[in-house]
Amino acid sequence: AAIHVFGENDVLIDFLWEHFGIHVLMLPTRSPELNPIELLWNILVQRLKSINLHPSRYVQHRVAYQAAEIMNSFTHSDVAKCYQCCSYVV
Repeated sequence: AAIHVFGENDVLIDFLWEHFGIHVLMLPTRSPELNPIELLWNILVQRLKSINLHPSRYVQHRVAYQAAEIMNSFTHSDVAKCYQCCSYVV
């Protein structure tokens, strides 16, 4: 993905704040430890590794299905913990 530049998003950032009260926090580049979504990806990978998926010609479909099941099982608490881990207030 291309690197995003803060100035390119000024109109969207203003719109989100004015209409929805959403504050956009721009994160430093290459700082996954500050990005809660990176922690959620890590949880997904760890949970996928704990599932015994026997190799077969359908393994990609089974991995995709299991990944969807895991992501659908994420709770508000799971997401909140990721934000707290990154020192954001939830």
